[in-house]
Amino acid sequence: MDEHFTAGQNAPLSTRTVRFTATASVLLDLCAFVVDDRLQVTSSDDAVFYNQPATTGVRIDGDAIVVDVDAIRPGARVLCAVGCERPVPVATCLTVATGRTVATFHVEPGAGTETALLCWEIYRHRDTWKVRALGQGYAGGLVEMFTAHGVDVEAPPEISATDAAQVQGEEVPTPAVGLSPLEMLWRIFEDAARSTAAYTSSIEFARQRLDDELSAAVTDPARRTGPEAERVRGRAQRRYDALVEAAESRYRDDSAALAAELLTLDATLPPALASWTSPAWKRANTASDGVLIGELTADHEFLRIPFGLPAPLSRPLWVEGDPAELGPVVSSLVVRLLAARPGTLVHLVDPGRSLAELEALTAARFAGPPVHDRAQVPAKLRGLADALDLDVLAQQVDGGVPTSPVLVVLGGFPYGYDHEDLLQIVRITRSVGGGRISVVLAGDPPDDDDPVVRILRSDAQTLPVDGRLADPWTGGRWVFTPDRLPTETEHLRGVLDGNSLQD
Repeated sequence: MDEHFTAGQNAPLSTRTVRFTATASVLLDLCAFVVDDRLQVTSSDDAVFYNQPATTGVRIDGDAIVVDVDAIRPGARVLCAVGCERPVPVATCLTVATGRTVATFHVEPGAGTETALLCWEIYRHRDTWKVRALGQGYAGGLVEMFTAHGVDVEAPPEISATDAAQVQGEEVPTPAVGLSPLEMLWRIFEDAARSTAAYTSSIEFARQRLDDELSAAVTDPARRTGPEAERVRGRAQRRYDALVEAAESRYRDDSAALAAELLTLDATLPPALASWTSPAWKRANTASDGVLIGELTADHEFLRIPFGLPAPLSRPLWVEGDPAELGPVVSSLVVRLLAARPGTLVHLVDPGRSLAELEALTAARFAGPPVHDRAQVPAKLRGLADALDLDVLAQQVDGGVPTSPVLVVLGGFPYGYDHEDLLQIVRITRSVGGGRISVVLAGDPPDDDDPVVRILRSDAQTLPVDGRLADPWTGGRWVFTPDRLPTETEHLRGVLDGNSLQD
């Protein structure tokens, strides 16, 4: 047995121990029931879920449910199921202990309302263990499913994706209720990551199945050539095409839903996280817990996901690239940081004059004249480091109220700075200001960098102008494209000048 099942399809089970796994664009709760011929449990002990991880013959093992058919009591069968936080397609898989796939089944929630799905039935027919794809859903979620199979549920059981993640040692996302703007964007990113991983898994399964069928066809000398060989290859290709088409259709639907959610969300985000065309840039100042720094796309490019960082910056942010080309990227970042924290004052050091557009746009926020003359750089950095140290000392001694937030922007870095300048920059980046100080460095480091530059690189978070990163949920690879300041900036001045612009 090694095939993709449709609802109702059954086949002999070729292994004595089978692992049930499932993936979707949201977190899932795996569960199982050991039931009789009427599909009822003997007692609530026959249900397996995060808070009751094992019964005789069935257990949770990491992100899988393992069924040992030889240990199942006589006359019983096993139902494998999932619960999800909202109705989404679910890709399920049965494998052996070595990881080899023996069967897959994609379950679609009926009428778009079902948040609990029966996926597989493992049962004995005469002397043979078999498996059947089910696909039955429950609009009432896990509570309805548990009750339908005779499990005593006195109150809604706390079988949530968050709790399951805690049991399995995964990072637990913030609950949907009360999410901050940055957390909402990260939740959509997580949904996109899981949807993309499910799509990739489906395509890989289809490709592996095609390879296996074509390989099996050529092992029989009588079927390697001629009309029969052509029919075998044709059937294999048609099955592959159907699987790919179904996977792409599901992925496009998921991506369209997320894109619609992003479009609606964009109008409600604070300026620092919103698109440049959002009406947020024409409203009064609104603080933000994060700043948009770019967008992510998967290799399939069905969807573009906004990508943000917390504000204020917890670490120096080093924007790497040719200083002559970094202007729009650094300008976008600085404008968004200023929008995120109304009242922030900017200290700009730019010996190479690579950020001229930024100067014109943010002049109202400067704490003093920008420094362009190389000879003035040491005094500026030393004075700023001393002032920050005194401010921190005042807070420690008498609990003085800190002054306005500070954003330090260093252009043409590190070529426009000598060793002593770099030491002063380390002092600035390591000032303890309770989130008051954010530092942006812009430029390419030299190959044989100064030891102090290495310290700064170690302390800083790097923002590549073009690069790739892995998402923290599935390890999927994403292409990162940094945000750039738009060519038309007049609509931004209301926020940057501290005033409100009317539509």
